[in-house]
Amino acid sequence: MKHYYCFLIVFLTVAIVSCDKGRGIDGDEKELLLRIRDEIAIDLTENLLPFWKKYSVDHDDPDEGFYGAIENDGTGVSDAKKHNVLFTRYLWTYSAAGRVLGDIEALKLADRAWSYLHRFFWDELDGGVYWELNADGSASDTDKVTYGQSFAIYAFSEYYRVTQNRESLDKAINIFRLLEEHAYDKEYGGYFEAFSSDWQFVEGKGVAAGQTKSMNTHLHLLEAYTNLYRIWPDRELEESMRRLIRVFTDHIVDTSRYHQDLFFGRDWSVFGQYDSYGHDIEFTWLFYEAAEVIGDSEIISLAGEMAVKIAERQLEAGMNSDGAMIYEKEGEDLYRRNITWWVQAEAVVGFLNAFEISGERKFLYAAAGIWEYIKQHMIDYDHGGWHPDLDDDGNPVPERLKANAWTGPYHNVRMGLEVSRRLAGLKNN
Repeated sequence: MKHYYCFLIVFLTVAIVSCDKGRGIDGDEKELLLRIRDEIAIDLTENLLPFWKKYSVDHDDPDEGFYGAIENDGTGVSDAKKHNVLFTRYLWTYSAAGRVLGDIEALKLADRAWSYLHRFFWDELDGGVYWELNADGSASDTDKVTYGQSFAIYAFSEYYRVTQNRESLDKAINIFRLLEEHAYDKEYGGYFEAFSSDWQFVEGKGVAAGQTKSMNTHLHLLEAYTNLYRIWPDRELEESMRRLIRVFTDHIVDTSRYHQDLFFGRDWSVFGQYDSYGHDIEFTWLFYEAAEVIGDSEIISLAGEMAVKIAERQLEAGMNSDGAMIYEKEGEDLYRRNITWWVQAEAVVGFLNAFEISGERKFLYAAAGIWEYIKQHMIDYDHGGWHPDLDDDGNPVPERLKANAWTGPYHNVRMGLEVSRRLAGLKNN
């Protein structure tokens, strides 16, 4: 932990500096970084957060909840089911905004989100959070999905960081222990995908037939454990994080391609060959963050090398002619060419992270180019927020919901907070 805090002090003081090349940023780089920082901060505080504060809250809900879906123009869908992923992301977003920005209104919404998750999603009998509720708050799907439990840890630990609410921390720890007891595969390593309400293994949920593990679940579990470790540096948790890191280095990251494989059997046999550019670039900075939080210099070095090589691969193969990152391909087929909000947000952070580690300008220019694309195409200047998806021609998909089970205030708000944190030490001359 000491190494991590020393790193943050240096980082926020001198901003982005090349660790490998030992040089400070030059004038052109600083000017570009200042512009990116200031423009993203404006989008965060004057567009994204105001959109979600205004439209996510269901003021007619007697239980003081939020909408489970929001139309493109901000209209809440009152009969939409309420999904674990969206509601934990509500809590994380408002908690993080309150902590980083001192946003009092966001903190009040964090309290509201915590209360709703505590009262309706939490399983008092068996622990953990349900996967989905009906619009009225009654249980719709009581399964315990590892991906969803991960986001509950992420959200509960973030809420504790800003409020010191001990019950929130206790819930995060409770889920961690339940996952280690029931989800961890003691024979092959890694974590299974889904369980019944009483933590009995459920076959096939979250993955296709024959698959029992996925990259995405492990990535967000590592993200969640990292956030929990910041406030609860427990020895068992650290060992679990180290095991997760080995899962990525030994099984998930294919260093012959510098992509992650996505789907696996129990013994880590690989199903299909995908290049998921958004997940790869998101992995680069979350993996490096986990290494920094643990504070192990060997893992930090490994994570830094891997982050740069993977970011370089995404830059070579994952960008379209307009400077945006495409979604993914299977084999040689770019079957998902559409431009998605979360991929662009993660690419900005991932490429800035690669620039910080390597000092190579191409990564800074990539981050700046994607931000320009976001400004021109993804920000919804009519209704607020961002367009979640663009078609192959770069046009918004009007029927696409601004919020549903998998779309919400997380990736792009986090991008804004991350850029603000990373570039806080830059001074205008």
